Amino acid sequence: MQMSKGERCAICKGNKLLCGRPLCPILERVRIRSKVMPKLSKDIFGSSPSSIFVGSWNYPKVYMGPLVPPIIGDTSDMDRPESWHGRQLEEIIDFRTSLIRSKDQLDVKVARDPIRRVMLMQDIVMSDRPVDTELSFEKKPRFGMKLSEFSAPHGPSEILRKLDLAQNPHIPNSIDKVHNDDLLATEGIKTLYDRGVDVSHISKLLSAGILGEQKNRKFVPTRWSITATDDILSKDLMRSVRQRPQISEHMVFHHEEIGNKLAALFIPGVWSYEFLECWLPGSLFSGEDINPSIISDWEYFTGRKKYADVITGAYYAGRLPVTRYLDNIKRQAMALVIMEVQPSYHTPIGVWRVRTILEDALERGPKKFDTLDEAIADLDGFLTLPARRYIDRSQLLNFTSRQKVLDEWF
Repeated sequence: MQMSKGERCAICKGNKLLCGRPLCPILERVRIRSKVMPKLSKDIFGSSPSSIFVGSWNYPKVYMGPLVPPIIGDTSDMDRPESWHGRQLEEIIDFRTSLIRSKDQLDVKVARDPIRRVMLMQDIVMSDRPVDTELSFEKKPRFGMKLSEFSAPHGPSEILRKLDLAQNPHIPNSIDKVHNDDLLATEGIKTLYDRGVDVSHISKLLSAGILGEQKNRKFVPTRWSITATDDILSKDLMRSVRQRPQISEHMVFHHEEIGNKLAALFIPGVWSYEFLECWLPGSLFSGEDINPSIISDWEYFTGRKKYADVITGAYYAGRLPVTRYLDNIKRQAMALVIMEVQPSYHTPIGVWRVRTILEDALERGPKKFDTLDEAIADLDGFLTLPARRYIDRSQLLNFTSRQKVLDEWF
């Protein structure tokens, strides 16, 4: 008889790893809690890594506030996914769960005419360096590790009573100018990206109500702002990609980090894109299924009309580096991205990982092949499942006839 999850945990007690994961998630939570709790009090003084978290519960009256660790110094890497290359999953979880979330419940429209506390929050986010910050809470922050497939985790949280800055934030001219100009949010996002501002920082600026026309500014829940930034930037790049000549060879890219295998397959053809995802048995969201399922979202030449509600945020996080690469080489292609999640990815840390791991894969350069079969054979040497399973599941490659698609586009 098959055991329930509760029965497995009772028998296992974290020692036998009957769930198939490399470590017990219950014991991992206890380990993190014992490390974080001794540092907590009602008053926290630390260097915020230019970070804010805006929740989505009870929208439009949401909880928002800076993320601040009880640490003074250079904490910038704590909320900059672009710097997390090569780090172990446990290391990322440890410094992320040191970030204490302050919560102030406000209407998102407060960004249009900000009160002092909101202005201080916005100053923290606009800074390109950590800002020494003083927080006073109603009570000692409670441990509750926030986990999301969209955003990186953070640690304890509590209602904010008082917020002060112990130093003046260092705000770059590029950010200050976009903040003071009456630009549409999409134009502000593209301007900052062109000026070399990190994608993760741009999404925080959008979340903090710093971008957009003054009359329309509002705070945006963190998970929404991450996807919106990826979507806006990749759509802009797609306009250029669609005008380019097609690639002439099959191109394969792949890279693995923190229990996530990311591969990209570029096929000669007009622009189209698909993201295929598989959580292998024993991984976080594989459930009880011993036969892993492959799910996907896709778009043809003209783009999507609806949100990618199967793959969700990872779809857009993958589309941005793909369109940026094709724009850089001045080509268009049919692009398939494959993500395999291994059991070693035991704690969700957000869709940033898709963007950064795929960027690494693309920067390493392609392997080029004359035929699709040769490209599939190369993918077989990287993926855990046979590559043909993904190819057979692809909506782009199995859409009746490539010629039919071309006839509909032109």
